[in-house]
Amino acid sequence: MIALLAFVVAVAAQQPRVAGLRVEYLSNPIGIDAAKPRLSWRTTSSERNTVQAAYQIQVTRDGKLIWDSGRTASDASVFVPYGGQALESGTRYVWRVRVWDAKDRASS
Repeated sequence: MIALLAFVVAVAAQQPRVAGLRVEYLSNPIGIDAAKPRLSWRTTSSERNTVQAAYQIQVTRDGKLIWDSGRTASDASVFVPYGGQALESGTRYVWRVRVWDAKDRASS
């Protein structure tokens, strides 16, 4: 049982992680004036030489999914343009990103 727990912890430690989410240079902006905002993030890992191989962005409004990029094979993580329907003024949107590394391990 202890060996299994150690294995699970070791595998989880190697998964890539996402940090530093930004929209148009801003963290948690109250408002932006871009019709197609650009999204940025950093990929981190406890394992050396880990690179992002793919990403998936999801944007929600009031808990409802309004855009899903799907898994996109790309190492891009800076100024990735929003690709969904037009955003409404005065509306709160929430976004998240998942990344995969070259070994096909996904972040949470």
